Amino acid sequence: MPNLLTIESNFLRLPEVSSALRLNEVRSIQRTITNAKKKKFEQSLTLAQHVKAAFEWFKSPEGQARFNEEGITWTAEDFGQKVFGWQKSFFYKMVKVASVPAEVVESYNTAADERGEDSQRSVEELLSHAREVESGNTEAGGNEAAPRPKTILSLSFTHADGTKTTLKIDDADGVKLSGEHIQLAIQLIQNSLNF
Repeated sequence: MPNLLTIESNFLRLPEVSSALRLNEVRSIQRTITNAKKKKFEQSLTLAQHVKAAFEWFKSPEGQARFNEEGITWTAEDFGQKVFGWQKSFFYKMVKVASVPAEVVESYNTAADERGEDSQRSVEELLSHAREVESGNTEAGGNEAAPRPKTILSLSFTHADGTKTTLKIDDADGVKLSGEHIQLAIQLIQNSLNF
């Protein structure tokens, strides 16, 4: 139970409170949902292996000869769309995921477990993690070489002329402003706070 005071934790442990709030049932269902999310992610990894094998056959001389015999000329994009029903971007992500080393997948899963019970796992996040490991920002064992700063506040403004201004405050670098018309964005915040 995150961020509870001792008095709150003790209160929730009282048998009559726990029973009234159905905490055992809620926790059981939460664990089932979390396990289902993990299983779905594992299935995506297995699927990626089959997709990669299918794509390799498609690109092979044997596969291309078979397609030509039938008078079918597909691009790789056509293959992903017509065989799997995926847009080009997701299709290539699945092909790439199949090549992520097992130790990187394991470190990604470990990091997801450490983030908490409701941590989402996705192909996109795994590929991002793999890029970080490859660039040396994260070790395959799951130890962050340089932890990501925690975002405290993030604002984005789209001005009437279509330009954007962004403001980000994190616990490492402090305030970051970017874009045009920064003064207009600051004035908007000030005016909004002076109701």
